[in-house]
Amino acid sequence: MYKIIFFLLIFVNILFCSNHVVSKFEFREDKSSKNIAPVLHPKSHINIFLPSIPYSYVAKATNAGLIRSYDNEQGWVYDLAKSHERVDDFTYIFELRKNLKFQNGENFTMDDVLYNLNFFKKHPLLYTNIDKIDFEVIKLDEYRFKIVLKEKYEMFLTDLARVFFYTKEYIDKYNPIGKETGTANKAAGAFSLGPYILKEGFALGELQTEKLELVANPYYWNKEYPKIKSITVYTQLDINKAIKDISMMEGKLDLMPIPFNKKLDIVLSDYSKLIISKSTDNFVLFFNLINGNTKLQNKNVRQALNQAVNQENLLNFVYKKEGEVSPFTASINYDIVRKIANKYKYEEIQLSEEELNKSLNGLELNIFTQDRFMFLLKGIEFQLKKYGVVFNYTITNSEKDIYKQLLSTNTNKNTQNWDLLVWGDDDWYYQNPWTLFFIYETSGAWSTIGKDDLMQEYIKQYFVSKIGTQEYENVTKDILFRARDMAYTLRVPSLNKVIAVNKEVIYKPYQGGIIPLWEIEITNNHWSLRDNPIYDDSLKKSIKPKRINDEINK
Repeated sequence: MYKIIFFLLIFVNILFCSNHVVSKFEFREDKSSKNIAPVLHPKSHINIFLPSIPYSYVAKATNAGLIRSYDNEQGWVYDLAKSHERVDDFTYIFELRKNLKFQNGENFTMDDVLYNLNFFKKHPLLYTNIDKIDFEVIKLDEYRFKIVLKEKYEMFLTDLARVFFYTKEYIDKYNPIGKETGTANKAAGAFSLGPYILKEGFALGELQTEKLELVANPYYWNKEYPKIKSITVYTQLDINKAIKDISMMEGKLDLMPIPFNKKLDIVLSDYSKLIISKSTDNFVLFFNLINGNTKLQNKNVRQALNQAVNQENLLNFVYKKEGEVSPFTASINYDIVRKIANKYKYEEIQLSEEELNKSLNGLELNIFTQDRFMFLLKGIEFQLKKYGVVFNYTITNSEKDIYKQLLSTNTNKNTQNWDLLVWGDDDWYYQNPWTLFFIYETSGAWSTIGKDDLMQEYIKQYFVSKIGTQEYENVTKDILFRARDMAYTLRVPSLNKVIAVNKEVIYKPYQGGIIPLWEIEITNNHWSLRDNPIYDDSLKKSIKPKRINDEINK
């Protein structure tokens, strides 16, 4: 037995901590794409677990806007709109697709566009700057309309990917006013135009059901999608049980992100395979500078904590090399962040071991986290113990508990005493570091940094800087450098997406915070379609982990 364990450890080290593959370990070919089941087979069904921002992922699958975030150079594709023109800094003209229908079969008309956009103008979302921007919506004809901003705002088009269109019934009955998280799925029903209909459950961020049921929208404008008839989404599961469900059982789970230390469980699984891709998602470790440990008010202590964490060791031994060291909390995989990291060298005074010990010895931190991040925190704790830092854990399996505390801290209404809080900040804004920068906007609920007037000036400039200009590069650099100077978070390496997927599921992940449920396919051997409940032994052989090409779709 000890010899078996010894050789397994060697296997892990070679396969997952280097670029070499064990030559004698035989993998079978993944032939799933050669045996695809018929589209929308009435029995087709998958179960997925979304531990981070499930409300956002589900909203993007059940709703539709003028554009949709996407993995291409501009970061989006047209959805309900078929084209647009930016006339000047303030004016956009959109043309709708024809024959659009709501999920209930009713026609989607220009009247619905005007009703929705005017409702949104009065009740905008609260996590960009759109809530402070006035605009006018003008009908041009039955398919074209004009939006005129009252002031310059360069994030407007990107914001539109988060502006969904609903039936008047949903707006009047459920009042989906903008909040710090989402209000697109307050109730089940055929209320929007997305590829899936929310059949059961709800997901809002701070509130959510543990399970949601989705069913294919027969009226979706793009007849190529969706591919699968129904999907069950789990929002909160014990992480260790979820790993067992997807690796050791069939029919329990078909897709979930996994802690990096669980890769071997998936590779050796009879039922699952590993898919890995470059990502613009972020792990954010907030310091509580509002009402946390008073020692954290000292910038030198926060800087010492960051310097005491060996990033390369985290990457190699905790991340299992699934990521890349970044000089900033924002993912190095944002094009603009990588450009700045390569072009401008961040300089800081390196503290000696004696200085680190003096700053950190005896520091006790209350940690609030989801269980899925314990692998990361234990790696950090191991390093900081050397300097006398003590971690006290409060652990939950539900992100809604994280939101309840995080979003109430800036107003001193949090009920959980925390000093360091971990959040999976998947790239919800898409290929734009605002996904991370919004936590530095001190007037917002997401901020725990206290007062910083200089950072607020940088953020104001960011809102009006056009992507691709030197002005945009400069202000992005200013925000990145300011955040690191002030050590507002505990920095960790940027991460890859590491996803466990059923062997009979065909799935290609996006880089950012979208899981394209409508694009997922299954094979004829999938458990939901097979007549024989027993999975063929020949298919249980391990599949080599698949690494998605770093190049985004053109």
